Amino acid sequence: MRHGSRTKLGGNMFTKSGHQLVRRAIITVGILLFGPFGSGQKDYQTWRRPEVQVPISLAVGTVRTPPFHVKKARYAVIIQVAKRLPFDNLKCMIGAPVWRGEVTHCSGDSLLQAEWTLLSEDRHVVAQGSAPGGTSFVFLSDYLLKYIGNFKGEPGKTYTLEVKFTKDGSPLNVCDPQLIVMRAGAFD
Repeated sequence: MRHGSRTKLGGNMFTKSGHQLVRRAIITVGILLFGPFGSGQKDYQTWRRPEVQVPISLAVGTVRTPPFHVKKARYAVIIQVAKRLPFDNLKCMIGAPVWRGEVTHCSGDSLLQAEWTLLSEDRHVVAQGSAPGGTSFVFLSDYLLKYIGNFKGEPGKTYTLEVKFTKDGSPLNVCDPQLIVMRAGAFD
């Protein structure tokens, strides 16, 4: 595989190396949040690709994913932004934590404020949550990933994810925001 070669996924163009970085970051988040999955030699399962990865706007309003199929597994709901702004500004805007000893000039709350709802095929609420409460972050060389929730998938089910942005995060739209749903591990 050549570095920077492109692959088509879900109607969007992504670099294969970028997908590998995202997968590694999601695995790290999954292990940190949920611990190792399974037992014995199957401590965790690596992901082949996201169930959903769609470009979104972070302006006030609701975005809805296309229907997607799942297996019996835990799935992570993530907002990914490219590092296209000065890193300290980006961290403030997305609400990333300040590390001990770090000087910050953040003023106000994070621009990324959202409520998410997972719906079944018959439009029943299966799971829901909100950000910034209980969020985690992964910093990669080109991206910042904000974990906003998780849900348990049932085999053979089809879901739709709705994310309602409650604060105007449109200044982050220059960072190519993506909504990602990825498998976080298999249940035994």
